[in-house]
Amino acid sequence: MLLLVCLLAGAACSDGGNGSSSGSSTSSSDAVGQGTTTAAAAVPDHARGGSARVGVWGDPNPDGATLGAAAVRSLVLPQLFVAGPDGAWLPSLVERGSDNAAIDGKSATLRLRHGAVWSDGSPITGDDLRRSADARFVAGVDGPAVDGTLTIRFTQALPGWRRLWSGTDVVTAPRPGVWGGPFVLAGYVAGLEAVLKASDRWYGGRAFLDEVRLVLVPDVTIARQLLAKGQLDVVMPPASTVRTRQLEAVPGVSVARGKAGGWWVGLLLRPGGLGQAQRAAVAASVDRTTFVATLLQDEATVLNGLGGGAGADGAWAGVGPGGSAALRGATVDLVGQVEEPMTATLQRSMQKRAQVGGGRLELRNAEADRVETWLRDGTYQAAVTLLYDGPSPCWTCRWASVDEALARAADASDQAAVRALETKLRDEALVLPLWRPVPVVAWRDGLGGVRANGYALSGAWNAWEWWRAD
Repeated sequence: MLLLVCLLAGAACSDGGNGSSSGSSTSSSDAVGQGTTTAAAAVPDHARGGSARVGVWGDPNPDGATLGAAAVRSLVLPQLFVAGPDGAWLPSLVERGSDNAAIDGKSATLRLRHGAVWSDGSPITGDDLRRSADARFVAGVDGPAVDGTLTIRFTQALPGWRRLWSGTDVVTAPRPGVWGGPFVLAGYVAGLEAVLKASDRWYGGRAFLDEVRLVLVPDVTIARQLLAKGQLDVVMPPASTVRTRQLEAVPGVSVARGKAGGWWVGLLLRPGGLGQAQRAAVAASVDRTTFVATLLQDEATVLNGLGGGAGADGAWAGVGPGGSAALRGATVDLVGQVEEPMTATLQRSMQKRAQVGGGRLELRNAEADRVETWLRDGTYQAAVTLLYDGPSPCWTCRWASVDEALARAADASDQAAVRALETKLRDEALVLPLWRPVPVVAWRDGLGGVRANGYALSGAWNAWEWWRAD
């Protein structure tokens, strides 16, 4: 909050300190739609210099195990691919058109961009991929072959393999203080901001801006006020009532909306914390359809499934409010994230429904990084939370503890397994998807290149393309 006070007052705050697999499926160069480019592709030249302040709702701690931390790492460390606004994976560290999957989906080949180096000048190689591979999915990285081709062997068929070392994951640095993204970390003040400087060694070319500051502003109203005052240049707030209309009313600001992406809000219910009947009763305290239609009109859509594909998105269709008698005499710990602006309102409506059945929902809200820790550690009973799955949902990552066999089959693109797993999650009242926000980004006039992206971890997802026009 110190930084917010400084910004609102207009005061200055301190800086932070081998061989290839036979047969292939579609490559990323074919999958990227018209009008898109690779994540590190050359863009028209613009004026260079200047900085931008980006409001983020999660602590931009580069070393954390949170989504806010992942947003920082995606800008300072290499990623094979970057998720574009249409959900296509755009090649970044991967040489455009070089990535192909084997027909059986159990391996893929690719080449790293020629001349890709870390900030200390050492090359980025297959050894870096091997060192930072996710052992749940990567059995090995072979090569390079004479032409530079690497072969990635998977532990199973993995059609969504491009999420590896991408999205919320990165190629980790070989040593502390070494970076490999479009920016390098120049400073971080816990709970305040991360300062990023343009890298002179990035394989995509130097960013137009010299500096990007990721400023922690967890309150959407304060973020909008700072934007109006010129103390922030970019905000991408979570969905809230009349969010877009309020941003469009800010003088000197442009607003863009995108397609719904990887972010969603859900109610998670922990098996070890509540019995099935109690979990179902907590879920029945939510009137998703009315809540979204009334308070999030045009800002979000009701979410009825997690799979995305045809036939896999209707598991929760028709699920609505119900009785809460199973909560009689019970007190349930209901966790929420203070950064998610609609959570408190939703929780109050849930409390009222629970009271009718004689139950009590006790609220325990905190910052996103703390709540994410509670979710990982299982120290909660029920939680309303912001979640992110990216263009290629990782079923094993999120639901292996529910049914690992089904989760792995779902990751192998078995739609019957997707439906079976979703049905199990619904019938055992383990999760209730609530809504998927429409991505909205707002920026001060004079800053160019900002784009709305529902698959982005922050509004700064393509900050290397931004430029100052004033």
